[in-house]
Amino acid sequence: MKILRYILLTALVALAAAPKANAQSEAFLEAIRLYYSNDVRAAYTQLKKVIAAEPDNDAAYFYLHTMLRDSTAAENMLKKAVDLDGENYWYNYSLAQNYIRQKKYEEAAEILERLLAEYPKKTNIYSDLIGVYTESKQYDKAMDALDKIEGKVGSSDVLASIRTEILMAQGKMQEAYDYMLGYFGRTGSPRAACFLGQYNAAGFNNQEALRFYDAALEANPFDSEALYGKAHVHRSLGQYDLYFENIMPFLGNPEIMPQAKTEYMAGVLGQQQFVYTFAPQVDTMMMTMYASAPADSSICSLTSTYLFQRGQVDAALDLAKSNADNYPESYQLNFTYPFMQYYCSDYAGATGSATVALQRFPNDVDLLQLRGMCFWQLGELDSALEDYLAALKQGQIKKDNGTQLACYSSLGDLYHLKGDQKTAFSYYEKALKIDPNSSPVLNNYAYYISEKYPTPVAKVPKELKKALAMSRKTIEKEPDNATYLDTYAWILHLMGQDLEAKAHFKHAMIHGGKESGVMLRHYATVLRALGENDLANIYQQQAKGLGE
Repeated sequence: MKILRYILLTALVALAAAPKANAQSEAFLEAIRLYYSNDVRAAYTQLKKVIAAEPDNDAAYFYLHTMLRDSTAAENMLKKAVDLDGENYWYNYSLAQNYIRQKKYEEAAEILERLLAEYPKKTNIYSDLIGVYTESKQYDKAMDALDKIEGKVGSSDVLASIRTEILMAQGKMQEAYDYMLGYFGRTGSPRAACFLGQYNAAGFNNQEALRFYDAALEANPFDSEALYGKAHVHRSLGQYDLYFENIMPFLGNPEIMPQAKTEYMAGVLGQQQFVYTFAPQVDTMMMTMYASAPADSSICSLTSTYLFQRGQVDAALDLAKSNADNYPESYQLNFTYPFMQYYCSDYAGATGSATVALQRFPNDVDLLQLRGMCFWQLGELDSALEDYLAALKQGQIKKDNGTQLACYSSLGDLYHLKGDQKTAFSYYEKALKIDPNSSPVLNNYAYYISEKYPTPVAKVPKELKKALAMSRKTIEKEPDNATYLDTYAWILHLMGQDLEAKAHFKHAMIHGGKESGVMLRHYATVLRALGENDLANIYQQQAKGLGE
């Protein structure tokens, strides 16, 4: 909004400088009225008409440039305005800014240098030139411009920081440090003290770093940069009590941008050993951050996720629900709540929450899939199918092979559950066209083919050979996956290759197969086919104990 106001202000100044005949044209004034009424589309159309009728109306070109997102198109409009009125400061200055956005630093510098000669008291031109010279690595010119602006407005934290940045960009680290040390000695600036603290901390000169951070905090006890820096010096020294003492005020400072705090805490949470060792303190860090901005959606989201991961499920769900209700425009928060409910096995609740979210974000692919999984768990297969099919109809899914693969795979499983094997297999084929080596799809497809043959066959049909080939791919990729081993061994059994099947079943038993009643029953069947009845009976009893 501030940028828009600036654009409007500059446009007004330009209008004041435009030729009276153009500025007072009725069509032009109508365009301006539309512009200030926020009807930009109509204003754009009107200004195009003005230019067609009044090709010398420089202000019309200037206004048009503010409506163009394309920098090159905006540049052309500004050039036309400058051609018509080359003395207009705002036209030239805006063209220079456009060049800067396009990183055309040479062109920008040429205009700014000319404007500076005409308007030597405009300090903003010096600032822009410093930026242009620095970006184009003309450091001597940048320093010269910095000296001139400092001579006009005096020293300041901002100018001191710019000077040190230029020196550091040149690799003059010691000179940058010495300059800032002198500036700190003259002014006692907390910002300078933080720079000196950071510099020393980077060089592991921890005591000096702490001295400067303390100097900054003496001037401003709530200086967030100093608190942050001091906290991490203590952490590097293993002084965790002092680390927590200093980081808490940083996290609790409501003036610090929430995004900065959530990014920091996300980094902390990524250090699993640290979180495990200092779990109570990390809890306090999270809740301190949350208390500083309980209305911020990013902080709410991270906090609810953290509580969920820490096992404080009720508190996490309450906060997640509150987040979704309070921020209906936030997709992340409206997805998080039903997602948490799903992982708590509250499938009915998650279905309802996902439905509410879909009212806010119609036809969202991820929400449709999430609700589809909930319906699936509830046994409402037709509703699940509707959601997955709806997801496939969304345009954005065409560019996302991973999501297409997941949908096709799920639809194959769902149609199989409904007894429609033909349609199920057609979706597996579609999935395999996207990823011919998708182990879950290959395994399910192969196993469901095998279900068509309840007993071994005398003559192996072509589709059973296909199933074996698909299953072989899965165990080649994951040789210790008990589920995949079971499928492969069972197909071998159906093809009369029981000795080979037994070897794979033995391997599956080592890697978790004994936890599955189906696998135990399959193994018992193979053992019995080989005449090993005593061992078969043992595995059969174990299968019954698991409900098979």
